[in-house]
Amino acid sequence: MIVFCSAGVSASSIDPPMLGNAKRISGKWVGHYECFDGKTGVTLMLTGHKNGKVEGSFSFYPMSSSADMATGRFALVGFYYYDGSMILDSGAWIEKPEGHETISLRGKVNPEFDTFTGTVPECFNAEFSLEKMQRLHYDKTLD
Repeated sequence: MIVFCSAGVSASSIDPPMLGNAKRISGKWVGHYECFDGKTGVTLMLTGHKNGKVEGSFSFYPMSSSADMATGRFALVGFYYYDGSMILDSGAWIEKPEGHETISLRGKVNPEFDTFTGTVPECFNAEFSLEKMQRLHYDKTLD
């Protein structure tokens, strides 16, 4: 006879989330986030890999409501998970404006892979919202 004992911990509570295929994450994402300077424009250029790793760059710039804000860019590295979660952490500065610090993003990509929304931990979990820019395709039937 085999007897199983449990210490009250389920496998799902100790296993880390599974990494997902991040290839569909690749591309240009545009939107905004809120932080200490107010609403800030953002462009992410991301490359996703089959093993779940994501890398790219984070560019920030003023929006019409924050026209005097600085611009800058830094590297991003992170992971995409099977449940749609994505965690992107800051890497090295590429273009650093004086007095600015990098940020990270924690959020979810929707099932259609066209929106990424979530929070910015360094800004007291203020929200961000990004949309994936779709590539234009040449349609020969329109000739």
